Amino acid sequence: MLRIIRHGTGSVVTWRRAQMVLLSAQGMPMAKIAEVTFTSADRIRDAIHNFNTDGFDSLCPKY
Repeated sequence: MLRIIRHGTGSVVTWRRAQMVLLSAQGMPMAKIAEVTFTSADRIRDAIHNFNTDGFDSLCPKY
């Protein structure tokens, strides 16, 4: 997870989803994560739920 965040290689979507999950794991409140990532709390909840269900596969976009 930290490698994805620090190196920023790959998709921007993957980077943002990893950032959301990592901030949540560090105990940051949902409202603060939404503020930092410029997204809605619903989208963050979805990203975290998907990560808990599917693991790292959920970070990669499937268009």
